[in-house]
Amino acid sequence: MVNRHILVSCVLILFLFGLPERSRGQESLGKISCICIDAGHGGSDPGAIQGKYREKDITLAVALKLGKLIENAYPDMKVIYTRKTDVAVDLWERGKIANKANAQLFISIHVNKFAKPTARGVETYVLGLHKSEASLEVAMRENEAIHYEKDYSVKYDGFDPKKAESYIMFNFMKNSFLTNSMALASGVQKQLVANTKMPDREVRQAGFVVLMNAGMPSILIETGFISNPSDRAILVSSSGQDKLAKSIFNAFKAYKDTMEKNSVVLSQASGAKEPASSADGKDYFYAVQVASSVKRITDFRYLKLREKVKELKGDGRYRYYVGVTKNYQQVLEFQRNVRKKIKDCFIIAVSNGKLIPVSEARKLEAKK
Repeated sequence: MVNRHILVSCVLILFLFGLPERSRGQESLGKISCICIDAGHGGSDPGAIQGKYREKDITLAVALKLGKLIENAYPDMKVIYTRKTDVAVDLWERGKIANKANAQLFISIHVNKFAKPTARGVETYVLGLHKSEASLEVAMRENEAIHYEKDYSVKYDGFDPKKAESYIMFNFMKNSFLTNSMALASGVQKQLVANTKMPDREVRQAGFVVLMNAGMPSILIETGFISNPSDRAILVSSSGQDKLAKSIFNAFKAYKDTMEKNSVVLSQASGAKEPASSADGKDYFYAVQVASSVKRITDFRYLKLREKVKELKGDGRYRYYVGVTKNYQQVLEFQRNVRKKIKDCFIIAVSNGKLIPVSEARKLEAKK
């Protein structure tokens, strides 16, 4: 039992502390300009097999069709593929490819299989701890792809995709992109069900290794059961693959439109202006800081604030604030209201895009 706990701890350390910084692609005001598409399996790893049909071929076909739709609709969009041919790519490397390209979305495409041919339907996953044995089984099967990798036992520090206890670590992981991942996953699931008429197996969470290294909103799509005749007819036909790709594209387009329209991120580089300069030429203001992070935050719905959250980048951190004013008494009152929801909020002062002591801002205010 002690050895098992040590194993889980080692794996947890590997994945949590070995994760790279999140993608820095979304530097402008909510604009999505790069997406990474991952065709599951490949090379010596065929994935699920049914007769002459192989998962790796289906996923590649759908991935390429999806990428083409995006490229045609958005000529300026950068589309990155983890593979464009029948080659092997380690699970751990796929997220790194997305990170290196500064992608803002990661979509991994897969095909399901079950012992009973009656099982059918589509399901979309986000990274997390499984809530059902069925979700765990899917994650286990997909994660078994690491067995095709050289020195996998060393590379993954003893992680065994066939053992349920290896997945305990997902209980301790915080998915920083869960809200956005769920938004995209829900849209994809809805489109797939509507366009393919396959049963809805819902959006789920599970511990997929391929999603763990991606520093951006990420989803994994099980596009149907290759073991089911009805699903298989869709999966292996060109027209069926067109429907799958079009469904994912429709969801991506809706997600992109929504995120760019309703983005709450305000980058200092975007040219947005704070209050006009004071009479002595010093541009300053007070505000209430509500969050801070070394990584960019793009979704503030968890704060439950009505006010638009603004961003200040500097000193290696992102600071997020509300309640901009040049009046100290006003910011004090605003802080009292914000504290009803965010207990640890506090007042900051900013001049010419940089933090300054609140006392200095008060001196500037007194000179007015």
